[in-house]
Amino acid sequence: MDKQLEKMIENRIRKVIREENALLLSAMNTGTSHSLQLYLQNHENAFELTQGLLTNREPEETEEELVEETEEEPPVIDYSQTKGIHKKTIQTAEIVADILREQGELRLVDLRDEVKRRGGDLGANPTIRMKSILKVSPVIKKSGHGRFKYEV
Repeated sequence: MDKQLEKMIENRIRKVIREENALLLSAMNTGTSHSLQLYLQNHENAFELTQGLLTNREPEETEEELVEETEEEPPVIDYSQTKGIHKKTIQTAEIVADILREQGELRLVDLRDEVKRRGGDLGANPTIRMKSILKVSPVIKKSGHGRFKYEV
């Protein structure tokens, strides 16, 4: 009996550790990708400015313009909120965000049809699926009864 209890506790601990590791790796991957992208943008801009100084030319862009270019939209998915959310729901959230960004505010019925056209699925109860999507995606907002929009 004690061995069964120990084995059950051990399995539970392993499961929790696996989930936490997956969440941590996902957050690290997102952060690293974002940092690398910013570094490459800044490095490229610094290289262009240096080239302009070496050839005694005026830089084509001012620092203010460079700062404006590096500002980005917030991420579509907040990976810190994805614990317990199915991978398929996260993929659907990305599809929904793309649709709402392109088409603006949509009714749930129209959104469901468009998600189906793009290979996703909101399931048998789209209202419940959208509640899960709203939890993980900070850019998708409910704008009224049965309406959703993309908000930066």
